[in-house]
Amino acid sequence: MSRITPAALEGNAVQTSLLARVLGRRPEILTAFGRLDAATRFHGELSPALKEAVRRATAGEVGCEYCQSLGEYRPNPDDARESLAVAFARLIADDPTQISDAQFDVLREEFSEEEIVELVAFVCFVAIAGQLFGATMALGPADPEEAAAYQAVVGSR
Repeated sequence: MSRITPAALEGNAVQTSLLARVLGRRPEILTAFGRLDAATRFHGELSPALKEAVRRATAGEVGCEYCQSLGEYRPNPDDARESLAVAFARLIADDPTQISDAQFDVLREEFSEEEIVELVAFVCFVAIAGQLFGATMALGPADPEEAAAYQAVVGSR
C-alpha cells in the first residue's frame, strides 16, 4: 500500500491510476505533471514507442514497483536508436554526473541535438521523476485493468 492515501478521482483507468490518485492529493501538481507528461511522451521528434522503451528500461533501475508493472522492457537489438537511448537513459538513472562528453558524441551519431534535448527532458522530467515519486511513495503494482488501460494509451500513439 502506498505511503499516502490516494485521493478519489473520477475518470478512466489511466486518469484514476494509483499514481494519479496519489498526485491527486495536490490537483494542481497532477494537472501540471499530466501536461508535461503528454507533451514529452506523445509529441516531438522521437517516437512514443522509443520513449516507452526508455521508461520501461529505467523503471527497474529506479525501483518503482508501480512503473515496472506497466510493462516489461524487451530489448530490440535491431533498433540502434532505441538501444542507444535506453543505454543513455540508464546512465542518467545510475549517475548523471558520470556522463561524459564522449557519450554525448556517441548520441550525436544517431540523434540530432533537438532529439537529444527531447530525450533527456523525457528521461529526467517524466520517466525518472515519475519513477522516483512512485518508489518514494511505495506505490504497489498497477491492477490488471489499470495496466491494460495504460498499454492501450501508449500503444495507440
